[in-house]
Amino acid sequence: MLLPLGLALAIALLLLAIDGFWHRTWTAAPAPAGRLLAAARAFSLLLLAGGLVRGVGTDLAAELPWLLLFAGAGLLAYEAAAALGLAALRGILPAALQGNAAAGTAAAAHLAAIGILLANVCAGRSFAELGVAMASFAVGQATLLLLLWLFRCLTAYDDRAELLGGNVAVALAHGGLTLALALLIAHASDGEYTGPLPALEGYAVALGEGLLVYPLRQVVVTGLMLRRWPSLRGGELDRAIAEDREIGTGALEGVTYLAAVLLVRSLA
Repeated sequence: MLLPLGLALAIALLLLAIDGFWHRTWTAAPAPAGRLLAAARAFSLLLLAGGLVRGVGTDLAAELPWLLLFAGAGLLAYEAAAALGLAALRGILPAALQGNAAAGTAAAAHLAAIGILLANVCAGRSFAELGVAMASFAVGQATLLLLLWLFRCLTAYDDRAELLGGNVAVALAHGGLTLALALLIAHASDGEYTGPLPALEGYAVALGEGLLVYPLRQVVVTGLMLRRWPSLRGGELDRAIAEDREIGTGALEGVTYLAAVLLVRSLA
């Protein structure tokens, strides 16, 4: 127990030091957005460090080169995914770096989601396992971006415009959805790799189970919490978040997604 913990802490400190130098301009961004981004990166790198030492043995001399290789590959993969994911949000990162708290919340949630997906797959002691890890991570990232787009097609408002306009309620709903989807995708990619076809079959089944949680947004939040008639798209929930900017309602939607996905994971 002490050896994995010590290794994880040492790797985490190394990754955090590299990240702090790499993104030193982010730290100088106006609060609270800059701090949210820094917190999300720290969260991600701590998760990565923990994932790297899974199954570590007692032969440190043999283990250490693989740990450092996977740590370096994981950090590069994280940066690439962060650049791609934040670019897909079109203008959210620049707004966050200018102090927009809503944009900062959404960007931080996306960075944390990337960390969840990376830590779930980035471990191994061979080049073959490294290849599988990077391929799994790429599939997970593509799935995250696709599902975010699909889910947000069901809202009557423009998430990006609301975030750029400083709507914190939308940021909380969007952030909760992003983290929930990352947990769902990580759950779908769990298990021992036995080949591409079995892996894709299990992935599809787990995702299908998780996607059934979407109706909870309208039934639970709109119907039971807000006491309004549920609708497939739009309705009272979207009005409260986009027009009235009710922070509590945005948080309620985000937490509902998280709770539903955690329920699915607990029954696996």
